Amino acid sequence: MTFKIEDGYEIPAERQPRKRRAKYPWNELNVGQSFFVDGAKLRSMSSTASHAGRRLSRKFVVRNAEHGVRVWRLD
Repeated sequence: MTFKIEDGYEIPAERQPRKRRAKYPWNELNVGQSFFVDGAKLRSMSSTASHAGRRLSRKFVVRNAEHGVRVWRLD
């Protein structure tokens, strides 16, 4: 296989990765504050909170509430 060597092509600008807006307010939560997630399952939200806690070096606790779950920031 042979390749044709060419001049005159500019290098395109590198695409910036899109920043995705967080679904839950992990960064905005102060110690002792909480938020409610309507219709969420405890097991799923516990996993999500655990991942966020490791990523942000914070601790969260999740408890069942009527019609959903509530998440508190502990540390």
